Amino acid sequence: MKTEIRFHEGLKGSGVVVSVTHDDHRLMFDFGAPFRPDTNFYDGVILHRNENTLKDAIRLGETVSVDGIYPAKDLTMFDGSLFRNIQPFEASDMKTAVLISHLHLDHMSNIKHLHEGVPVYMHHHGAELLKALENIDEGTPHDNIVPVEYGDKIQHGKLLVTPYFSDHPCYGSAGYLIEAPDMTIYYSGDIRFHGLSQEKAFAEIEKLIDIDIDVLIVDGTSYSPTKFIHDPSKIEELAKPGKEILEGMFLESGIYEDVRNQMSATDKMGLFCIYHRDMQLIDALIRYAADAGRTIVWETETAYIINTVMNRTVQFYHPDCPCDEKILKLVQEKNTQLSFEEINANKDKVLVQLSYKNIMDLHSLDADGGVYFHLFGEPFGKGNKAVRIHQSMLEKAGVRYVGYSNVYSFNHAFPNHLSWMIATVAPKNVVCVHSNNPEKLNAMGSTHILPEQHVPYIYVDGTLKKL
Repeated sequence: MKTEIRFHEGLKGSGVVVSVTHDDHRLMFDFGAPFRPDTNFYDGVILHRNENTLKDAIRLGETVSVDGIYPAKDLTMFDGSLFRNIQPFEASDMKTAVLISHLHLDHMSNIKHLHEGVPVYMHHHGAELLKALENIDEGTPHDNIVPVEYGDKIQHGKLLVTPYFSDHPCYGSAGYLIEAPDMTIYYSGDIRFHGLSQEKAFAEIEKLIDIDIDVLIVDGTSYSPTKFIHDPSKIEELAKPGKEILEGMFLESGIYEDVRNQMSATDKMGLFCIYHRDMQLIDALIRYAADAGRTIVWETETAYIINTVMNRTVQFYHPDCPCDEKILKLVQEKNTQLSFEEINANKDKVLVQLSYKNIMDLHSLDADGGVYFHLFGEPFGKGNKAVRIHQSMLEKAGVRYVGYSNVYSFNHAFPNHLSWMIATVAPKNVVCVHSNNPEKLNAMGSTHILPEQHVPYIYVDGTLKKL
């Protein structure tokens, strides 16, 4: 019996979903929806349906059409037939488990559609964060989450899985080594080597040197889209393997240092937005703000996340917008609540979280002349309606906007670091995912495979062959 691998999603863009099957056991990784903000059908006016959520997601290409993982009740049509003849979990002999690399939505949002009999493995820090997010209605709930630690051995039939540390802003980010009887696969998840854990990230990849990797599935975001490339005419030069930071590219620390320096240089109010799932960013921002003599004042829901996941108490304010009263009470019991008046009286000593959904509270803050740091919270993207509204609101209030949208500055590995990784691991084959230009990846002498979507591949004579 040959191990079969299929690339269901992520060969052109985000939303990676890959399956590895041996006998009647299957692993799937990751399980999120593609990130397409410019073509999102749910625009804030159109509502998600209740009874037909899964079927609608499949229709719109937001989740994959795969047998044996979804509940029969969610696939049943009004006439009793099965939607698109997809075999439900209850009728399948296939034993499926899902591996989640990290909690960014394009990697895990669709676990909510899975049958509860499908176990979902993720690092325990991710599992803790997921539970907290569910309590503020930002979660993607599933009833069979299995927390794991780096280095744990997960046996699934004849497939053996080992999680490895992967540096990414999301708590508990992981890559996975998958050892099948006839091939060994390493999936990087989203990865970078210029974060605050840079040396640990390099060292983790070096652990793979003595392992014979047949297929490396690697995050190639930095090769797409073209607007993210530092200089498109120099892509070959940029992709030469090395650990150095190329000219014009940021370390993660450079972002926090810029926030710190700008806050140190002004007596005006500082504001920012963040992504709740980027807990490493939150941790670092607290430290760098303190260096600038600023205390962060968090919104209620974020204070709850920090209390729950990081076990820290903070200063917070309650936005003049709807919020779960139970969450508010829990936060009030543990933290120091500030009024808008107290924040304004100390505007030169605070850095205030102001999410896009609460942007109208800008008019309760003495923020004229201040600066707003967009630290990867919503709205994200370039040129869409929400981004224009966001920036216009700030401009009207006399607040200067600072964004860090270039992928080189934060979430994904530089081209030269990816080449270093491939050269270090020395896989027989490389597949680039999470990229709009996977063909541009420097495969460093490995066989560069550009597989077809949904098509089964097996490992024969040192390479992946289409069945």
